[in-house]
Amino acid sequence: MNDTSEVRAMLIESATRLFADHVDARLLDAAKRDSWSPELWRIVEAAQLPLVSIAEEAGGAGGSLSDLAAVLLIAGRYAAPIPLAETAIAGWMLASCRLPVESGPLAFGPVHGENVTARQHGAQWSLSGSMRRVPWARIAQRLVVLVSGPAGALVACVDPQQCKVSPGRNLALEPRDDVVLDGVIVAGHLVAPADPGVCHAALRLRGALARSLLMAGALERALELAVRYSTERTQFGRKIGQFQAIQQELARFAGEVAAAVAAALSAAGALERGEDPLLAVASAKIRTAQAAHEGALIAHQVHGAIGVTDEYALHHSTLRLWAWREEFGNETAWAAELGRALAAAGADRLWPLLTKD
Repeated sequence: MNDTSEVRAMLIESATRLFADHVDARLLDAAKRDSWSPELWRIVEAAQLPLVSIAEEAGGAGGSLSDLAAVLLIAGRYAAPIPLAETAIAGWMLASCRLPVESGPLAFGPVHGENVTARQHGAQWSLSGSMRRVPWARIAQRLVVLVSGPAGALVACVDPQQCKVSPGRNLALEPRDDVVLDGVIVAGHLVAPADPGVCHAALRLRGALARSLLMAGALERALELAVRYSTERTQFGRKIGQFQAIQQELARFAGEVAAAVAAALSAAGALERGEDPLLAVASAKIRTAQAAHEGALIAHQVHGAIGVTDEYALHHSTLRLWAWREEFGNETAWAAELGRALAAAGADRLWPLLTKD
């Protein structure tokens, strides 16, 4: 085992223990009421997990994108009600543009490619525009916003208290808020030219990758619960896991989970190595979304009525699967985009793209 894999193994062990020790039914139920868990955030931030993959010299914890992918997979498995992925992406935006990486939970936007404009007034900037369904905006310490300036794209670090934030939520009751910036004033030292790699397309790709990893983790948890329940529930004098029909469905579920995890982690590795991000991330989002559909269906079929109750843990995973499947582009949108890109590349490029030749 080389040094990189040793460090990642320790990171995975540490993150798994952290979430297992602190995420329970009480915390998840409180998060549904309060929109998130500040208690869990303090613990995760103290462990520097939101700063994984951001260089130490930029104020991060170091590590690679694959290290962050491993952490997000675990966070998805435990349905962690915190903006871990969003803070990591916002931190990457700040570090890429040589702005200070802020502490506390962060949100970023625009999520849907809206145009936010910036005008300079001496040492300050004025930002105007609106952003739809920004994840975790109302609980963020700062919003990291990609804006259009007079000479090109900029990244600005904004106090959400200066914005009009209209609360919204997704199916899993996570904050998805509309944000209006009406002449919001930002000090000049909190605005910088956007790195060429920080653009609307890159934000969408990283958001889709994060959702793919979170879904893969949630699928692992749903499978674990379904398998456990099949060994506990008795019907017609037998454990339901002894029935061939249940065994076949659980085997199919396991295959979907394995494919989703492989696709999501592979996409993170491809993005890290600088390979074609569209092919890797689109494939991951399509595959994990398809697995979310099939996996959630099988999990609820195995559990029956108990699977939809608030008292049972399954809904924490499956509601997130259904919500995350739609965010940053669902499988239909990504399949169409991938198809257009492959068609534009031409028939002679298809096989080399698929085989990496």
